Amino acid sequence: MIRYPSVAGTAAGGAEREALRAVGALVGALPVIRSLHGGAVVVVAGRAVLAPGALGEAFAQDLAFLRYSGARPVVVHDAGPEPVRRAPDEDEGTALRTVAAGLVQRRLVGLVNAHGPLAVGITGEDGHTLTRTASGDLVADPGVLRTLLDDGRIPVVAAVAHGEHGPHPAGVVPTARLLAAHLSARRLLLPRDAVGADTTGASLLDPSAPHALLRTLYEPDAPQDEAQEGTPADPDARKVRWAGRPWTEPGGDAREPRYPS
Repeated sequence: MIRYPSVAGTAAGGAEREALRAVGALVGALPVIRSLHGGAVVVVAGRAVLAPGALGEAFAQDLAFLRYSGARPVVVHDAGPEPVRRAPDEDEGTALRTVAAGLVQRRLVGLVNAHGPLAVGITGEDGHTLTRTASGDLVADPGVLRTLLDDGRIPVVAAVAHGEHGPHPAGVVPTARLLAAHLSARRLLLPRDAVGADTTGASLLDPSAPHALLRTLYEPDAPQDEAQEGTPADPDARKVRWAGRPWTEPGGDAREPRYPS
């Protein structure tokens, strides 16, 4: 615990106390900043942050903070609260792409880029980042994402997949889980209102709370759904779940945090 000298109760003293509180918060965040530095953080943008308003602005600030502190955030989204209406001759994937990429994504990218030229919007069709196969499987090629991340950008991915006969809705949670696995993400974050979604290995955030992304990442509690003892029940989720946190092997000692290569 860092102890700071007391400050006189003047106006200047009040400002000094506020400054010390801010410094204390930043210093307290160092372990998480270190654990996320250089690693991907995949987050699903919930409906609340995709709507116009203060929650979206706070979400954009969180993303910019993560990027400037050395993490590599990747955002997955759909049309959010915006209605998706199909024209008589239009398929579902095309209608979703029009709203998700043409309206919702542009709004979110603009909010992030108010803090610097960071965000780049794509759909899963771009570079065949996401493909819906003839058998119905969803597969990923993260090459475009890696290029953007290596260039210091924040990919904002509309969950629309390439298909043999046109675009296909991909689903935000399956897309996020697939991309997190391919990118060896340090953390995977899903909104609490992702009804019926598989949340294994993910941290859940409250999309109705301002700055929910940073508050969830920097809270001291461990990720949810952990096995009662030892390592996570799902070995494939270990790199997402335990990133930056010590863990104990059954019958063993506490280990140092291990980070994906």
